Amino acid sequence: MDILADPDNPDIWPLKLKVFKSEKRERSNKPGPHESTGLLCKFYCYKFDSMLVNDPLSENEKTKEKAELNKITNFNTCLECIEEEVIDGVIFHNQNDKLKFFVVDREIPVMYPLELRDKEIEGNFINRNKENCKKMNISKPYEI
Repeated sequence: MDILADPDNPDIWPLKLKVFKSEKRERSNKPGPHESTGLLCKFYCYKFDSMLVNDPLSENEKTKEKAELNKITNFNTCLECIEEEVIDGVIFHNQNDKLKFFVVDREIPVMYPLELRDKEIEGNFINRNKENCKKMNISKPYEI
């Protein structure tokens, strides 16, 4: 989730994640910390919905100070986070006060540009996750 962007507008990031169903999966090969943050992610922590840098992707991009990062999360929490395998969920953002979403369907993020979106996949996902989708005001496949 560190740098996921909207495929129709890559300037819109970071996207948010709402997990409907997940499983803990122990990882035998655990990555080391990123050299700039000391965490697993470099730009954004989805778990705590926080940027890890100031002015991301600009010439002034600078990793937040260690004290600020420690208020967001720590490396041990990162290691726990990567063991959470998202089974079903929604990756989203608000665009012009309208929710734009992409589904995570049976562990697979389905993030196609508008012209390639599959209404059947999204419809089936919504039907399987009615209550969670309803809480997010999602009742049908995404449309412009």
